[in-house]
Amino acid sequence: MLRNILLSSLFILFAACGETAPEIKADNDSPEYKASEFFYAVLLEDDINKAVNASVPKYGRIIKSYGSTKQFARNVLNMRFDEVEIEIDHGSRSVRKRFGDSAVLNVILHGKHNGNRIADMRQIKLVKVKGTWYIEKVLDDPYAR
Repeated sequence: MLRNILLSSLFILFAACGETAPEIKADNDSPEYKASEFFYAVLLEDDINKAVNASVPKYGRIIKSYGSTKQFARNVLNMRFDEVEIEIDHGSRSVRKRFGDSAVLNVILHGKHNGNRIADMRQIKLVKVKGTWYIEKVLDDPYAR
């Protein structure tokens, strides 16, 4: 009995330690996928290279100038999260404006910072260059004052 409890505890401990990449529910070559990948890199993975590679060169230089994704998120995006859920608004086609080689998406963020619940929304502009989507700019919250 004690042995089973010990083995179960170890299994749970090892399963919890295995960090998996977040699942992005979109086609790999879609603007939704690139937007999710960018926000995961900035807010969850703290991977500045992944964020820079997901952006156009000009925006990538801006991200790199802050030295870390946390500084970029705090100073440019005005976002701080201890934990966050990232969702692309698929509510209606009018929310997402996509014209050939450019797209504008709404990204909804739900999370916590210092125990307080935070809900935020950002619009993100993307451009398609040689068949690949890149982040051109993260716009301010359209509903904030």
